[in-house]
Amino acid sequence: MFDDIDVKYKDFKVGIYCRLSREDEGDYQSESIKNQKDYLIKYVLEKEWTIADIYIDDGYTGTNFDRPDFQRLINDIEKGKINLVITKDLSRLGRDYISTGYYLEKYFPENNVRYIAVNDAIDTYKNSAGNDISPFKSVINDMYAKDISVKVRSTLDTKRKKGKFIGAFAPFGYRKSKDDKNKLEIDEETAPIVRRIFHLYLNGCGISKIAHILNDEGVICPTQYKQRTTNYKGTVIKSLWNHNTVRTILKNPTYMGCLAQNKYKKVNYKSKKLRTLSDKEWIIVEDTHEPIVNKKIFLDVQEMMKRKYNKEYKGRKSNRLFSGFVYCGDCKAYMTYTKTSSELYLICSTYKRYTSKYCSRHGIKEKDLKQLIIEDIKALSEYVNSNKLVKAANEETKFDLRKEFNNQIQKLDNRIRELKTIINTLYTDKVKGLINEEEFLEMKKDFSIEKEKLQNRYDNIKMRLNEYEKDKKESERISNIVNKIMNMEELDRYALEQLVDKIEIFEDKKIKIHYNFINPIN
Repeated sequence: MFDDIDVKYKDFKVGIYCRLSREDEGDYQSESIKNQKDYLIKYVLEKEWTIADIYIDDGYTGTNFDRPDFQRLINDIEKGKINLVITKDLSRLGRDYISTGYYLEKYFPENNVRYIAVNDAIDTYKNSAGNDISPFKSVINDMYAKDISVKVRSTLDTKRKKGKFIGAFAPFGYRKSKDDKNKLEIDEETAPIVRRIFHLYLNGCGISKIAHILNDEGVICPTQYKQRTTNYKGTVIKSLWNHNTVRTILKNPTYMGCLAQNKYKKVNYKSKKLRTLSDKEWIIVEDTHEPIVNKKIFLDVQEMMKRKYNKEYKGRKSNRLFSGFVYCGDCKAYMTYTKTSSELYLICSTYKRYTSKYCSRHGIKEKDLKQLIIEDIKALSEYVNSNKLVKAANEETKFDLRKEFNNQIQKLDNRIRELKTIINTLYTDKVKGLINEEEFLEMKKDFSIEKEKLQNRYDNIKMRLNEYEKDKKESERISNIVNKIMNMEELDRYALEQLVDKIEIFEDKKIKIHYNFINPIN
């Protein structure tokens, strides 16, 4: 059933990897975990190899590799327990073409691990056509994941516009109806707390004052309540009332009976990061459930908040270099700015809000952190020359897909032109009486269906080629930024955003910089 492999490669410790997610629902039966596992076990047994372990990620997307059993597989590779990884096809390994390429072209070879995608004829120990086109297959898998993401987003938006609640957890003060999970009903245990917050604010209490009152009285906060009543997992530090928690409740139209959703959006289909949308982008449907506060109270609160947060005050705020980038390495809260008479410091926001009872100061001068980052980037340049560093930052530029894309586009274009000519010829034959109406319609239908499918493929590949060209330009831009920093003594916000994902500050003064590219030293 399966092709034979050289005898010298028979002694393998195999890690079978299976994955299934929502993006595979269309092929659920053929791609089910059971079918994948049975298929691969049979394959390995026919080869007379040893199955070291079976790794299964059921319900995890292929657009990122932060999956429990995949990470367990990587750990076992590091320990030397696995020297052959096998999947049913390449898409089971992953659908992100950059990360998939990293494991195929860099990680597996460097760790002396063989990889086989059975149905795609990919085998890193053999010279095969499947290996040659694996980068192109990765791109197609990536395109499929993107298309599914768009469809899922569209479906969710439709439900939102119909007034159906689609969140994982109901807003504080509500719970999901037992009869209809897309409908909210009042939670009598927590709704009084929400009403009290609105009345306290109307009676002149500021947002921070309200948070202090609730904390002093030991009133349960939203995070604690979710931990107690659902499968939500949150940190102890965040289980206190604070300015943001109270403000979020006061601004949420859901509490006056209008379902407000679409408040956050993923940066893209590969990322878990969310960006906050403005009020104008929210999807709000009126009178979908029973209100906790009446409309007049809610609108009066909004008017009071607008007066307090006026444009003059907002204009005095300034954007700091490291705002949003630095986190406490111990409690994971963000680091916030504070100023002495002459220096700017970053300190743990948990310490600032709740005192040393919950976390320590973790203080660091802005100028010292800036210098440390510049020195770290220069250390990278000493490890490898600048060209190699840029390649590490842009793994996707290793393989030029432009030629493959253009070849596919040319073949599709030729066939589409050919089909147009065939259809025109059929019409001419019908006019001349060489074929009758029924024959004409039947043949035209077949050729038109083929033409439509080819046109869709043509448009998709054309779109991907354009995105690829943009990625190439982006790689060059990042290269210029890296080279610029290597030769300068200053760091600006633009360069920081392009190169750094986040920075962690630990109590023992250890600093961990998470780059937007693979660090070749680590």
